[in-house]
Amino acid sequence: MKKHYTENWPELKGLVEEIDEMISRVSLPADQVILDDFDVLQLLKISKRKLAQLRSERKIKFYRTDDDPPPKIAKSKKTVEPLQKGRRKSKIYYFLIDVVNYVKRNPVNPISINFKINNHEL
Repeated sequence: MKKHYTENWPELKGLVEEIDEMISRVSLPADQVILDDFDVLQLLKISKRKLAQLRSERKIKFYRTDDDPPPKIAKSKKTVEPLQKGRRKSKIYYFLIDVVNYVKRNPVNPISINFKINNHEL
């Protein structure tokens, strides 16, 4: 009987588990993939300021970790800790499907369209 490769090379077991985890994250549907600010900045190739502008103009859908919980849970909480001044109270996150929808609504034309060059010269 043939031995499993992890028995011959035990150091590969951790690497294989990491790769499996990355594949499972990538293979999730777009409505289950959660992105943070850094992921969205890298994906859209925009600045922090532009992303903040998109959020303020409500062009891209985002969520906060401290969004109101469902009503049943909200009634059971009696005390709310006051926030320290100057501290961020929550983390902003996005779903991949919302980012994809933003890109579909706001396509970017290639820069060559803006040039006054005949197409046959390219």
